[in-house]
Parts: sequence; C-alpha cells; structure tokens
Amino acid sequence: MAAKPRKLARPPVLTVLAGVNGAGKSSVGGTALRACGAEYFNPDEYARQLRAQESLPREKANAIAWAYGKGKLAEAIETGTDFTFESTLGGKTITDLLIHAVGQGHVLDIWFAGLESVDLHLARVARRVAEGGHPIPEVDIRKRWIGSHENIIRLIPLLRTLRVFDNSREVAAREEPAPVLLLSIEDGRLAYPGPEALAATPGWAKPLVAAAYRHFGLMA
Repeated sequence: MAAKPRKLARPPVLTVLAGVNGAGKSSVGGTALRACGAEYFNPDEYARQLRAQESLPREKANAIAWAYGKGKLAEAIETGTDFTFESTLGGKTITDLLIHAVGQGHVLDIWFAGLESVDLHLARVARRVAEGGHPIPEVDIRKRWIGSHENIIRLIPLLRTLRVFDNSREVAAREEPAPVLLLSIEDGRLAYPGPEALAATPGWAKPLVAAAYRHFGLMA
C-alpha cells in the first residue's frame, strides 16, 4: 500500500543547487547559502574528505559520496525533514526521488546554474583539472548537459521555487561570479521574465523558459 502524503504545519523543504559540472553551482548557490550561515551537502567536498581520511581512489570516493548523498535524500523523504544538496540533475535517479518527495508532501526549491554551451562546461572543467581539481569524462558532461535540461523541464510543474542563472561570464580569479537571472518561479508562480523576453534568452535556456511559459499558460 502506497504511503500517504504527510500533513504538517510547515512542509519539509528540499533545496537543490543544480548544474552540470563547471557551471559554478557551488559558487552561485553554495557561497550564498554559507554566507547566510546555512549548510548543504556537496558530494565533491565529501569525496575529498574521504580521499584525505581513507586514501581512497578518486573513482571510489566519488561513488561513495554520490551514494551517501542519495541515501541522505531518501532519508529526508522518509522522515519528512529538510535537506539541501548539490547535484548535476543529469540523471533519472535523483530526479525521480524528487518527484516522489513532492508526492509525499515535500516542497521543492531549485537553483540551477547553466552555461552558454557544453563546450564552455568542458573548458571550465579542464581549467579546474589544470589547477588540481578532479577530472570528469567528456561523455558524462555531454550527457548531463542534455539530461539536466530535460529534468528541469520535468520538474517545473512541481516546483515552489526555481531560479535559472546563466553563469557564462568569465571573471578574474577570486572575483565573485556574476550570474544573470534568466527564469524565476516563486511560490509556484512565474515571477520573471514575461513572454516578450524569450527572444533575448540565451539559446541554452530557451527550452526551460518556454516550458515554464507553457506550464503557466503563456504560450501554446
């Protein structure tokens, strides 16, 4: 028998800092959260801790970190508690869990950082590797580029909050990122932009903005 949605005084909230590798989701969303004294689960940070503490190979540490984050999300859904975490949202597993969570009474908020092209994602990851960061296979980045956009579109009807940012602008080292807000859904309502802005929306984000317009009845 399927579990019934919970009825709570304040619904539990899932907050996702989303974006394909290299988009700067930690800089855009994570920095803002921590500046307010909030914390979130970052699988890259967790994997680095595992490697430092247990001398694990990078691939194994990454796999353990992903599984741990998935487990914490499942636990939050089961217990009806808040959870904030980072994800590429490039696959089905986490997206399906989020859909299930909303059905169980969770509220879903997503901040999504994107770039003007998959090639820019690849270039930024390559730069990070040159500076000592961890590599990501090109095929995975390309799959996540497509999958993350498709999954945001799947989730739009279920979201309380969605903020989509373009973080393509290059900034100097140690300079704060300068993301541009392209789409905002607040309290389940379209807040920005109006339909007249679609033509000026960067190409990568047009399908997301158009999906929001269709959901809110602003275009066929």
